[in-house]
Amino acid sequence: MTTSVVAGQREIPGSLVLNRGGGEGPRSLAGLRGGRYARKSAYRGKNGRRGFSVREQLTGSQDDADRLGVNLVEDFVDDDRSASRFRDREREEFERMIEWIEQGKLDIVFAWGSSRLQRELDVYTRLRNACAKHGVLWCYGGKVYDLSNKDDRFRTGLDALIGEREVDELRDNVKRTLRANAVTGRPHGISPYGYRRVYDEKTGAFLREEKDPQQAPIVKEICIRVANGEAYKAIATDLMKRCVPAPALRWTKGMVVRLSRFQTVVAAHAALFEEAVARLARGEESLAIAQDFNERDEPLIAAVWHGATIKDFATDIRYTGARTHHGVVTSDGAWPKIVSKRIYLKCQSVIKARASKATNSRPGMARYLLSAIMGCSECRVPVVSNPTDWGMNYQCKTPGTDGATGYHVSGKQEPIDAYVLGELFGWLSSPDFVEAYTAGDKELQEKIAEAEADAELLNTRLTEFRDKAIAGELSADSFAAIEAGLAPKIAEAEKVAASLRTPDVVKDLVAPSRKEVEGAWKRLTLPQQRLVIESLLEIKLHPVGKGRHSRAGVAISSYVTVVRKSLRPTVTEQGQLVKAA
Repeated sequence: MTTSVVAGQREIPGSLVLNRGGGEGPRSLAGLRGGRYARKSAYRGKNGRRGFSVREQLTGSQDDADRLGVNLVEDFVDDDRSASRFRDREREEFERMIEWIEQGKLDIVFAWGSSRLQRELDVYTRLRNACAKHGVLWCYGGKVYDLSNKDDRFRTGLDALIGEREVDELRDNVKRTLRANAVTGRPHGISPYGYRRVYDEKTGAFLREEKDPQQAPIVKEICIRVANGEAYKAIATDLMKRCVPAPALRWTKGMVVRLSRFQTVVAAHAALFEEAVARLARGEESLAIAQDFNERDEPLIAAVWHGATIKDFATDIRYTGARTHHGVVTSDGAWPKIVSKRIYLKCQSVIKARASKATNSRPGMARYLLSAIMGCSECRVPVVSNPTDWGMNYQCKTPGTDGATGYHVSGKQEPIDAYVLGELFGWLSSPDFVEAYTAGDKELQEKIAEAEADAELLNTRLTEFRDKAIAGELSADSFAAIEAGLAPKIAEAEKVAASLRTPDVVKDLVAPSRKEVEGAWKRLTLPQQRLVIESLLEIKLHPVGKGRHSRAGVAISSYVTVVRKSLRPTVTEQGQLVKAA
């Protein structure tokens, strides 16, 4: 005799029968149409385990089906999907299984356990009602349940209640742990690109987070280049040309296709390239190949750098060594810094300035030197570049007075560019600029810049705590204690704070001769040139008068004004350094 089957809480002699409890007597399960459901919530960086759990669940359900004589007709797999009410993605395969049940395509559903099917009472009720209405059985944990039977409904409902409570309890425990880790500076989640974790070889206990020797220099390079005004896309393209491995967590179907189209392949990756080409040629799905590569832990050689990734790196405060929790810094110096606070804040300044510009004037998009930088003297709106029959012009697009059409200001582009660069080069090579930019000890200047960065970050943190207090998420007493602790630090940092707006690339331009400045200028990209001009000069275009552009002897200085922005920090009566106007 084969192993008995349990329906609800009652054992029934014979393995292939079920007492439905409705007076119908025993019913054989042999030949029923079965569906297997498997689910795994998340792998949390354990890519080597990806797919293992669902395969294990499917194998267990296969054993149950074989024992009961059920014919399996379909599998439903939601890998990397939560079943709790806190989930951020829906379970597409679960919804498909409900459709099969309602369409009468299944007689019994197999799962590893109740929690694999659902962890929420509303979902349990929906699934239970659908199965009861269409006469579909459940089998989980090796037991078969008939949802038309009151005892089976009670037992499965109890399991659903327990599963929902487990989720809530787990969530509370995780939140407490996260808060504690945030305060102590212990890392959470996957290590960001640029870092790696070190564990004790014997116990496996976490020891420290340290800089990755290959990745950390790339992060630093990216942040410095963003701070110096380079376009995100240009940086990404350069990294791709240099074959710098891009950050990726696992293989995707797009990476498989991209690998198959490589023009040149490094010898170490030739076998993987040939395999991808051959499998795609045989008609195998790229997603299936990607999943196989992930299971084999193949190197992610087809990942791509994107401009959005470059921006994300430049805005990530964790690279300054800070630990955050829900966007708020909870611990400084939690791990070694890759980027100084000074460079980090320069990146934020550049990124914020880009976001406020018109799309076609951002780095990588702007094609002309002064577009969206030089302003109209009449309406203060930045001028744009405009092609005419006589060449490129800078023009104001705002309509004239009383609604009349026309432009406030207009001027030929080439001579205006030459005039502005002449003013810039003259200043960069002047003794006044050299003194203003290089005066003082270099080490002291670095400390001043770091102090300003500290002041700005502390002010931001204080504002975040103030917002929480206003929203009622932080008590008045707690906020007062936090403010009392941060205020002296902010005041101390502001005493030695200096301007951070001038890009670091300026240091390569400062020279005693104009010829040297011009030579260094040519080595900069257009986005960097525009950033330097915007940082150091305030330029306005004034009305010229009809036909005056073409007249000889009309000086450009009569309709273009260039004002130098001061580099020197000014000192208040209290002896504090502040940003110059």
